[in-house]
Amino acid sequence: GVVTVGQLITMAAHLEGRGASVLDFTGFAQKFGTVLSYIRLGETPETLNQVRITPGGADAVIGCDIVVSSAPKASAHYRPGTRVVLNTAEMPTGDLVLHRDASLNTGTRKAVIASAVGADNLWTMNANALAEQLMGDSVFANVMMLGSAWQQGLVPVSEAALSQAILLNGVAVEKNRTAFALGRVMAADPDRLAGHLSPDAPAEETLDQIIDRRAEFLIGYQDAAYADAYRATLAAFMQATAGADEALHRAAARNLFKLMAYKDEFEVARLMTAPEFAEELAQKFDGDFKVNYHLAPPLLSRRKDARGRPAKRRFGPWMGGPMRLLARMKGLRGSALNPFGHHAEARLHRALLAWYKTALHRVAEAYKTDRTGDFLAILCAPDGIRGYGPVRMQAAAKARADAEAVLKRLER
Repeated sequence: GVVTVGQLITMAAHLEGRGASVLDFTGFAQKFGTVLSYIRLGETPETLNQVRITPGGADAVIGCDIVVSSAPKASAHYRPGTRVVLNTAEMPTGDLVLHRDASLNTGTRKAVIASAVGADNLWTMNANALAEQLMGDSVFANVMMLGSAWQQGLVPVSEAALSQAILLNGVAVEKNRTAFALGRVMAADPDRLAGHLSPDAPAEETLDQIIDRRAEFLIGYQDAAYADAYRATLAAFMQATAGADEALHRAAARNLFKLMAYKDEFEVARLMTAPEFAEELAQKFDGDFKVNYHLAPPLLSRRKDARGRPAKRRFGPWMGGPMRLLARMKGLRGSALNPFGHHAEARLHRALLAWYKTALHRVAEAYKTDRTGDFLAILCAPDGIRGYGPVRMQAAAKARADAEAVLKRLER
């Protein structure tokens, strides 16, 4: 992406007989590391005496990643007056591997860049989202960024030369030319594309909408009686805490649902064999393709991986048949006939749900308005329970212990 944009610009300059140099710093790009391209352009090759851009020496920046663009390695080259075209899309960094709740703080990063170059010199767009909506793939986001930068005069080469450079690059030529053109339109007249873009994100759901949507899901997950049990448990809690901050009720609705809709073997089979999933595969893949399933069934996964966790095995397309059969057997969930109800993770699931229902009752009895934050932390405890197998077991133990400690303190 970033390196390709640099190559397109320097090739376009070369085609026009200009001087051009590019110096790439790819770092650990495959591990979400920093990627920088220093591009210098001159009227003739003789006018270029160095390839590196000195601190405070950047005239223009095409910031394809807001994290990299606000990092010291890049921002050291900014000065008041540097013009920046910035992609505000949030893309994963290495920090998310170690800290799953890490925040990219995009608002702060954008403000820092604006303070360095001047607010009037910063232009932003979510190129990834636009590329997804307009072209069906975010891979074209960086060429779209190039088009926006060129339209605003940040790239002093001709459109014809850039078009030829895209042709010589030889990769998805027409789509990249379209991405370049769309980037230009976004910079010049974004209203022209309004009819082709999805509407803005809907307003936050009301509490009733949160409950209704989840209850509807639970009907497909299990049955109507299961959904009714979800509604009844919430209704009892909300009645017992009438007048409490609505955030408490929202947290209860979301987290009770999370524990009731745990993705067990039946649910995995239902989702993997759902018509909607088959339709999505058909839309994303062309030609004659086949589906393989990578699974680690507790009853079959005796082998461990390097971290001591159950190793996954690959099952061919034939697994679709057993999956469909298993999906129809979801009525066994919660009964003594459930063949998957006795392994450690299934027992944990039942124990967590029972604990959370009891916690709702205890919170209702102990609730005081001046400690809403503490009670909210208890009700949000399941949000920290993620993953499967040993990962889930460890997360559940910590989340439950932390919530219990707060709850007992409040009860005292």
